[in-house]
Amino acid sequence: RVAFPGRRATVTRARTRATETEAARRTRRRHRGREYRRARDGAGDEGSKGNGEEGRGRTAVTMGAVANASPGGGSLLMAVVYGIAYLTAASTIILLNKHVLSVTPFHYPIALASLGVLFGWVASVLLVHTGAISLEKHKDITLSSWLKNVLPIGFFTGVTLATGNMAYFYLSLSFLQMAKALSPVALFFVLTITGLDRFHMSVFISVMVIVFGAAVAAYAEVHFTWIGIGLVVTAESFEALKSAAFQFLLANKSFSMWEGMYFVSPASLIFLGIAIYTMELQEMIEEDAWGQIKAHPLIFIACGTLGFAVNYCSLGVIKNAGSLTLKVLAQMKSVLIIFAGIAIYSDVVSLQTALGYATSIVGFGFYNYAKIKAREEDDKLAAAEAGGEKGGEEAGYGSTKK
Repeated sequence: RVAFPGRRATVTRARTRATETEAARRTRRRHRGREYRRARDGAGDEGSKGNGEEGRGRTAVTMGAVANASPGGGSLLMAVVYGIAYLTAASTIILLNKHVLSVTPFHYPIALASLGVLFGWVASVLLVHTGAISLEKHKDITLSSWLKNVLPIGFFTGVTLATGNMAYFYLSLSFLQMAKALSPVALFFVLTITGLDRFHMSVFISVMVIVFGAAVAAYAEVHFTWIGIGLVVTAESFEALKSAAFQFLLANKSFSMWEGMYFVSPASLIFLGIAIYTMELQEMIEEDAWGQIKAHPLIFIACGTLGFAVNYCSLGVIKNAGSLTLKVLAQMKSVLIIFAGIAIYSDVVSLQTALGYATSIVGFGFYNYAKIKAREEDDKLAAAEAGGEKGGEEAGYGSTKK
């Protein structure tokens, strides 16, 4: 009898595929983006990168974390330096945005949000064309693939930035920071509904604690408006959708911060430009917005550059001290902004509002602990399923040999 090794191998692979269960195929698809989710949980769940403020370029932070996030372990001195720089830049850009939109005549939140995106894109283009950054590993991103995979992410990012900045007109600065505690809530429901994360009861309970605290704080808020809350919820929901879209469309990609700005910023600018044209351009022309920018150039340059500084310092904190440190710093930043709102803008924060926000912070801490435990459970389950699949393939090959 004549042996046909090539044919036998083909039959073996076919029978192995035939014996593979649908559950195993779902498991493979679910865990294809597992490394992305681990990095995203490290840098994107803290709910601190405020949508319209230091959030310009927020996409770059998430994608930069995919490539660069580590559990920490850098020098203590560099961790302290990056931590102080992060707190300073993140707090300054929020206060600066509030000043521009509330005190100066420049009342165009979408245009203001686009400044940081524009700065990041121009800087990344210059670095690419001077050879400082190489895009060799992203040669497969053609125009058609960019339109199909990156443009939707730009849409979600643009909506996040625009609605986040618009919320300044409807909520006090202090309560706006409290409302952003809802970020993990939106992320949990989006990722669970889309099947990108498993449902864990402990994570769900922590999310409900955050919701309860936010509801208590909102009930006692003096300047509460449904429009403002709707804008914050929209911003956080689209940020969560952006994370889901990135995993669906670019799960096999890893971007540095600059690479993320180079590819995603133009997509964001397209939708921000459409929003500016339809909602702000006519009034900007009538009120001579360009003249206001020329009269106070340093303020608007700072609005553009500080967003990048926050992104860079965030990655520095993660690299030298770990993602948990960044989350702690993010909460410290929110508390600092709340006190600044009380001192500078005479925001009224009642005892009930403060207690509600404190409850949300407790829920947020429990949320991070539950996410760590859930991740450990998922890793163990994935390892067990991978072992089962390997055993099934070996069994299939053995039966084929027989």
